[in-house]
Amino acid sequence: MNIALLPLDERPVNTRYPQMLGAIGGANVLLPPKEVRGSGRTPADLAAVQSWLRAAGQTANGVVASAEYLLYGNLINARISGESAADVLPRLSVLEQMGKPVYAFSLITRVSNADDAVEEPAYWATYGTRFYRYSQFLHRREAGDLSTDESEALRALEAELPAELAGDWLSRRLRNHSVNLALLDLLARDRLRFLLITSDDTSPWGMPSREKAWLEEWLRLLGPRAQARTMMHPGADEVGSALVARLLCEHRGTSPRVYPLYAVPGGEEIVAPYEDRAVRITVEGQIAACGCTLADAPDEADIVLGVLPPSPRRTEFKEEFADSERAERAPHYTAFFTRLGEWQRAGKPVALGDVSYPNGSDPLAIEMLLDPACPLEPARLAAYGAWNTAGNTLGVVVAQAACSLFIGGDPGRERAQARFLAHRFLEDWGYQAVVRAKARQVVLAAFGRKDPDPVNEEEQEVARDAITGGLLRALSHLQARGIGAGLTLAPGSVRLPWRRTFEVDFTLE
Repeated sequence: MNIALLPLDERPVNTRYPQMLGAIGGANVLLPPKEVRGSGRTPADLAAVQSWLRAAGQTANGVVASAEYLLYGNLINARISGESAADVLPRLSVLEQMGKPVYAFSLITRVSNADDAVEEPAYWATYGTRFYRYSQFLHRREAGDLSTDESEALRALEAELPAELAGDWLSRRLRNHSVNLALLDLLARDRLRFLLITSDDTSPWGMPSREKAWLEEWLRLLGPRAQARTMMHPGADEVGSALVARLLCEHRGTSPRVYPLYAVPGGEEIVAPYEDRAVRITVEGQIAACGCTLADAPDEADIVLGVLPPSPRRTEFKEEFADSERAERAPHYTAFFTRLGEWQRAGKPVALGDVSYPNGSDPLAIEMLLDPACPLEPARLAAYGAWNTAGNTLGVVVAQAACSLFIGGDPGRERAQARFLAHRFLEDWGYQAVVRAKARQVVLAAFGRKDPDPVNEEEQEVARDAITGGLLRALSHLQARGIGAGLTLAPGSVRLPWRRTFEVDFTLE
């Protein structure tokens, strides 16, 4: 089976992950050539991408296409491009010409709450947090939810924000909203098999939530047939993986049943950081996005999905949390891993999604899971994940678990499954929870910088060496529990795709 994929951008989570998942499920995931993919703020070659898609579509069984990539060249350029709606909308026409099932996805543009322009327009470095507050005030004013003091704060913000920058920001949002409306139009006219519109870094108030409500109203007007082929929920970088799994499931005529089990009672109702709904709703949304259905009981399920729910602290992990977390969570985790282990020994595929904290594994959970006495065997999991947002983590975990059902005893697919499982543990725990902070300290100490992200080649080399050593130590620790047995870190494969330490790329062979 061949799947043509236009990724959200060129980062490994959007390219390598879907390909590795396809290998587990028996599909070749085809990508545009590296030389035309673009990088960071440099967009993909749009003409070359369209030509590649037309050619790849002739042999593909289905197409998974990011609107951001097709129309702007990648995710960042969807945020910073100065093109108009009239410029970008005609590029959607290639999706109507494919002659193959098209699974499209698009984002409701985020409003980053930081004075940081790495992934935003240049003026975000000065006005980012103010635009974030402005976005929330605009939405709440429309809803009649502003107090007198907040109304005065809004007027003050409007005086602080240069009118030309506010106009630029709103025009870009209007253009991107027009693209999402155009995608709904394609869906309603049966040019798309499925449409997934996600929200990147959302909150209950702000322009993204306001625009989502407008799109939901149009979807309601379009009726049940369109509603059955559209989803909207928080997420971004997991979508390519989720839709590859969905296409595989539909191609095989199955919809795996997934039963979620939460480690901490009541934890399913906590709203994870960067999201706007209870994690229970995120779980159910990602299950559906991957082409699966919700099971009412574990005995009826094809997959049991264990979920470590968000900490009530709703922030990234800090060492100061360790003692209180152990007291609060360890008893729940003990019972949780025991129950999952019972199902695993009974032959039920068990997956584990750790969304306790964003951007890395819960240290307590990993400590318990890697203990030889743990009744749940991590090397036999159908999937594991603990990276970035809750939606990112859960989407890839469910996708891997679904793809693992199609291994069917094939040795190549079994190796692909073992490799991806080891990759997830090594990246989400080894790098994100342990090695990343140490690599940043090495860069700071070596070059006396305030910014831990290496820029020039000398700094990159120092960072890569520190990361490589840390990953090798983490891999050895994992292999003591059977994870990644027979695999090694390919020499020279460690790299920082965007010259920053937030994400890493490496190869296990």
